Amino acid sequence: MERERKLELLHRQLGLKHKLKVHESMRPPEIHEEVALHLLAKWEFEDEIQAIEEVLQKVREDNVASKRSALLKSGPRSDPKKKAKGRG
Repeated sequence: MERERKLELLHRQLGLKHKLKVHESMRPPEIHEEVALHLLAKWEFEDEIQAIEEVLQKVREDNVASKRSALLKSGPRSDPKKKAKGRG
C-alpha cells in the first residue's frame, strides 16, 4: 500500500476517533428512539475505525514479514551514519 494511502487512512481514523469523542460527550439521549439512533451512529464510527485498524495492521504485518525475509537473506543493513563518520 502506498504511503499516501496509509496517511489518508490514518487521517480518517483520527477524524473518526474525534467524532466518536464528540458524540460521546453529547447530552445522553432520553427517548428509546434517540438511544437507538445514538447507538447506531456510535457503532458506525467504531466499525469504521476497526476496519481501518485491521487494514493497517495487515499492511504492517506484511511489511514486517518482508523486512524479516530481507534480514534472513542478507543480514541487517549497515548503518549509514556509521559509514559517514568513518569516512570523515
